[in-house]
Amino acid sequence: LFGAQSLFGSHIYFVSDRTGHKEIWAMDPDGGNQRQITRYNSLSIQPALSPDGSKIAFTSYLRTNPGIFVFSVDPVRDLRFYNQRASVNSSPSFTPDGKQIVYSSSAPNDRCCRIFVANLDGSGLRPISSAGWIDTEPKVNPKTGAEMAFVSGRSGPQQVYRMDMEGAVMERLTPGEGEASNPSWHPGGQILAYAWTRGYATGNFNIFTMDVATRKYTQLTHSEGKNENPSWGPDGVHLAFMSNRGGSSQIWTMLADGTQARQLTTQGRNYTPVWGK
Repeated sequence: LFGAQSLFGSHIYFVSDRTGHKEIWAMDPDGGNQRQITRYNSLSIQPALSPDGSKIAFTSYLRTNPGIFVFSVDPVRDLRFYNQRASVNSSPSFTPDGKQIVYSSSAPNDRCCRIFVANLDGSGLRPISSAGWIDTEPKVNPKTGAEMAFVSGRSGPQQVYRMDMEGAVMERLTPGEGEASNPSWHPGGQILAYAWTRGYATGNFNIFTMDVATRKYTQLTHSEGKNENPSWGPDGVHLAFMSNRGGSSQIWTMLADGTQARQLTTQGRNYTPVWGK
């Protein structure tokens, strides 16, 4: 009625250690039908979902150093991603057209890390941000495809920045106090959700949203443990996030005004949700 997409048929991918290893899992938006995707008996983290929901990318330590893997979702199948020689290849995310992946890498001289973009198989890679800083968690604007938000320590404690796809125009979005991380674009491309200590609770993150044009921010979680890794639902009305408010790290959802928080997972510890089709 109001132009938002339905959540029916969408899925939340997340990391769970319920088997004794951190693996990628998936579930329905209400927490039902929880199922294991990876079975590496290793450390698989940082899932990302392609815009059409047909592929996931994630970071795995299967081959000792963190590398990027790309899977088809149905059926679950390794699509093979070429990882450039580096001690770290991590934090993958898809471009809005689903044809490329942006990620963080320590290549070519193992100075961690800068942002790269590559084709879905890892070919055609090129750096976007310059060397000399720790840049990670790139997320391309889903509406324009012309800019990305990312996390960098170039000004001190980690903050959220944005830059164009050539790395030529860059600016810091968060004000510099505390630590800020985990940017997630609203489907409309004008609002970011992110985790922030806001300078008064070191290490105790809360979820915020920011209107990128005005830099006006709104705090959604308050004094309820550590709240991180927000991810917008396809409807642009709900957010999934990780919270340890109940004593262990679990996946929750809430409305974009911070109300109607609901816990979805209970088994093991669960982290870094990403919500998509």
